[in-house]
Amino acid sequence: MRGRKAKKSKASRTAEQFAAEAAYAESIFRNALGESAASIAALQKALTLKPNYAPVLLSMGSVQYQRKRRAEGRRLFLSLLALPEDTEDLAEIIDEAGSFLIGIEKYADGLEFYRGAARKFPAAAALQQGIGCCAGHEGFIEEALAASRRAIELGPANAAYVSDLGWTLVLAERYQQAEATLQRAVRMDPTNERAVANLEYCRARMAKSPHPGASDPAMRPTRVVAKPLPVPTPRKRRAARLG
Repeated sequence: MRGRKAKKSKASRTAEQFAAEAAYAESIFRNALGESAASIAALQKALTLKPNYAPVLLSMGSVQYQRKRRAEGRRLFLSLLALPEDTEDLAEIIDEAGSFLIGIEKYADGLEFYRGAARKFPAAAALQQGIGCCAGHEGFIEEALAASRRAIELGPANAAYVSDLGWTLVLAERYQQAEATLQRAVRMDPTNERAVANLEYCRARMAKSPHPGASDPAMRPTRVVAKPLPVPTPRKRRAARLG
């Protein structure tokens, strides 16, 4: 009898999973057709069927932020951090949620989110990159520098991480260090247009600074706007966010 109940329970969970995936797929299809209301309704159905379905939490959280329902969007995003670490593609989905927050310039929420994410996945370089971006925008320069350096430790061959560190050094007005770091990024990847642009900007700031090796109170960090990511479909991304 217990065996039958266990099989029935497993079958029920499998059916719910399939139904949730079907509803999620419908939301993507409706969104592609421009049917926003139907897409959101399908997302809500998927979330009701499977409240811990990571792609849906990402998508619905993004929708709520776009609808100016910040508290609900924040709650949904933070719930991603409570999922088991072996959840499929969880680290990537978490990074997409953080990237979305950067894209809409919710840097305070992004910093809180990325800090929690990095505690969950301490070896994920992209999450350290996210901390660096959000901390820099929020004015926590030393935290941004530490996170940028940690990202490089975890992904030493990634020129984007080196470029990000260089840009954060620009924000800190440590122009000589920034120039050397950005030169390194360009040498690592001469095709990285962001690193090249950051280096040019750094040199322009150096030319205006009487003491390029030290902080100049007259200089103010330039705010950098990241490009918003499309929703609701999660997709992997490894482009630099700074500069």
